[in-house]
Amino acid sequence: MDENPYAAPRVELVEDVGTRQMNGWSPKQLRVLAWLSLVCVVGTVTLTGLAVAAGALEDPLMIRLSDWLGVALTLLGCYLLIRLKLFAEARFAAEGLAPPVWAVIIGSLVVEVLDFLMGDASTQPGWPMLLYFGVIAALGALTAWLAVRMLKVQNAYPAFRVMAWLNLVGGIMMATIVLMLLGLLPLIAGNVAMMLVFFRAARELQSPA
Repeated sequence: MDENPYAAPRVELVEDVGTRQMNGWSPKQLRVLAWLSLVCVVGTVTLTGLAVAAGALEDPLMIRLSDWLGVALTLLGCYLLIRLKLFAEARFAAEGLAPPVWAVIIGSLVVEVLDFLMGDASTQPGWPMLLYFGVIAALGALTAWLAVRMLKVQNAYPAFRVMAWLNLVGGIMMATIVLMLLGLLPLIAGNVAMMLVFFRAARELQSPA
C-alpha cells in the first residue's frame, strides 16, 4: 500500500546530540580534562590534610605550601568549570550556564584574594572574619545556583545530573557556614562526577557513528 500522504510526519522524539554537536572536541582533550578532574580531587583531599597539619604544627613551610596549593587548585577548578560549561553547551545545547559559572569563578578568586590579604585575621573575631565568611556563604549560594541551572539541562548524562545534585547539596552546606567543612565532601564527589562526565564523552566521541 502506498504511503498515506495525509499521515503526520515521523520525527525523532529526542534529537541526536552526539558527535555532530561536538565539533572542536576530541577524545584526547576530554580524557585530559577527566584526569585533571581527578587531580583536583586528590589535590583537594591533600590540601585538607595539609591545612589541618599546618594548623596543628604551626609550621611556616607547611602553611605556605598549603596556601600555594590552594591557589593552584582554585585556578584549576575555574578552568575545569569553564571547560565543562563549553562542553555542556556543545553536547547538550545547555543554556543559562554562563552567568552562574562566571559568578562562581569570580567568587572563588575573591575568596583566595581575601585569604591572601587577611591571613590569620580571617579566622579571628572582627570585621575581617565577618567579611571572609560572608563571601564564602555567597560562594556557596552561587554554587547552588549553578547546580540548579545544571539540573535544567536536557538529555544530560546521569553523571552530569549527579554532579549537579552534589554541587547543590555542597553549595547549600557551604552557605550555612556551620556545615562548611562537611560541604567539602559532596563538592569533592562532584569533581569525581565531572571526571566521569568527561570520560563518558571521550568514549562516546571515539565510538563509531
